[in-house]
Amino acid sequence: MRFSPPALVVFVLLVGASPAFAHNLMTDSRMVGGRLRVEVFYDDNTPAQDAKVSVKNGDATVAEGRTDEKGVWVWEKPSPGTYTVHGQSVGHASRPETVEIKNADIPPRDASADPGPPPESVTRAAKTRTPWRNLALGLGLIAGAILLSQIFRRRTGAPAGVGSKGKVD
Repeated sequence: MRFSPPALVVFVLLVGASPAFAHNLMTDSRMVGGRLRVEVFYDDNTPAQDAKVSVKNGDATVAEGRTDEKGVWVWEKPSPGTYTVHGQSVGHASRPETVEIKNADIPPRDASADPGPPPESVTRAAKTRTPWRNLALGLGLIAGAILLSQIFRRRTGAPAGVGSKGKVD
């Protein structure tokens, strides 16, 4: 079975480009009920189970742990300050995320111990949405490459499948 050059180009671009978008690791950190809740997930919204989470204040690591089966890790007793949260999982690493914890984020000691379920994260939804613009751009580039290939073939006068010296490719 033979492929025409444009079909081969499309095949290589589609197969070769897939790993470029595969599994970016992301974090979503926020205060919930006086605790720092860190969700670690991939760009397809799959939770990163057993991912390593580290919280740093400058160069010093102040807390670290591993996520559960839902990709969640909780720092129970954070102190006010500015921290950098970082996630790592099976060869993937998230971009550092800066979190500022204020005194107002930490409830008084006599407050209820159960903050209830965390609200849905708007940040996570924005990070995991389908990149339609990038998909359209990629398909446009592929279509443009095919169009240029066809224009070039017509200008050289060679029919598809025939080389410049009249021999069948």
